[in-house]
Amino acid sequence: MSLPFLLLLLLVYVSYAQEHCTKEEIVSKLRDYISRYYLWKHKIDTLPEWKDESDAIAFLRSKGDRWTTITKLEDDRNWYSGSKILGIGIRWDEDGTIVKVFDNSPAQRAGLKPKDIIYSINGETDRSKWSTVIRSTPADKPVKLVVIKDGIFVEMEIFKDYFVVSPIEEKRIVHLGNKKLGYIHLVNFTNPAVKGFAEALQYFKEEGVDALIINLSNNSGGLISVAKAIADMLISGEGVMFYLESSTNGISVYEFKKEKMLDKPIFVIVNKNTASAAELLASLLRRYAGAIVAGEPTVGKYVGSNMYPLNDCGLVLRLITFAMKLPDGSFVVGEKGLEPDCRVEKGNLEKALDCFKSVIAPESLSASP
Repeated sequence: MSLPFLLLLLLVYVSYAQEHCTKEEIVSKLRDYISRYYLWKHKIDTLPEWKDESDAIAFLRSKGDRWTTITKLEDDRNWYSGSKILGIGIRWDEDGTIVKVFDNSPAQRAGLKPKDIIYSINGETDRSKWSTVIRSTPADKPVKLVVIKDGIFVEMEIFKDYFVVSPIEEKRIVHLGNKKLGYIHLVNFTNPAVKGFAEALQYFKEEGVDALIINLSNNSGGLISVAKAIADMLISGEGVMFYLESSTNGISVYEFKKEKMLDKPIFVIVNKNTASAAELLASLLRRYAGAIVAGEPTVGKYVGSNMYPLNDCGLVLRLITFAMKLPDGSFVVGEKGLEPDCRVEKGNLEKALDCFKSVIAPESLSASP
């Protein structure tokens, strides 16, 4: 088959898809999925008429749902299977200062560096809207930034592309008193996190650490199965560890495993951006392993979503369909989030170490018999 003929077939397919992937189809499926599977459907008397999917999401937002969203199937697959995300590749703090430039990202190729200060993105100066602005920019259009570099305003245009956000942002040995602690910063719960976390634990075992610090700051969650796999490395027991309860009263039970990789005291660091599966792991570690938690109150996302196709053009609905609960029937975290054992602004490691010292003396961090 010749290349021109293949291109012709591709053009015909794209044209066909564009004609048949209509807003009416999307809205119809949205109404069906919400009516059947939505966790909070009992709070909605009737569903209004929507002109498009943005109307539907706006309606759910008006009801207090912060998390149901519409994404692309390809983007979800890339993210959960390989930690790949479509974007420009930066993380900034509350002041707009860049704190992280991801390796091999468009931002790194464009010359952005930590400590550069973002003034605006696509003309928007409200920092709370920047993530949305970047996500809504088509891949074939540049993201326009005004950045302060070394005191000078610089205009930049960066096209989005895929880059990898490694689940393990950092691992190293730190010291608390005369004890060695394995420190790991876990920033997402995609599939590669399981292997990466297991390798880190093996490294810490070989180094003979006396305790473990898991930093979940800025971890917005991911796959429940990944959080459970990591919990299994650190928790053992009998019976039900936690369960998921759906809108149809269906229950998915997650039981303990009998063996764990590391049996040492555990410390956890969280911040106001720690959410969902990350909150689940922090809650489980505190409940079953006696972990001490330092940081800020977390997001309070005790619910999770399932994915439903909206059309043949690759759009999918990530609909909130279940709540995460402990065996006693309580949510894994409350709506106000997980309250840390001691407050540490922004999940700062050095301040967290001071917190851990005040909660538990270093001499008590002896190796398990």
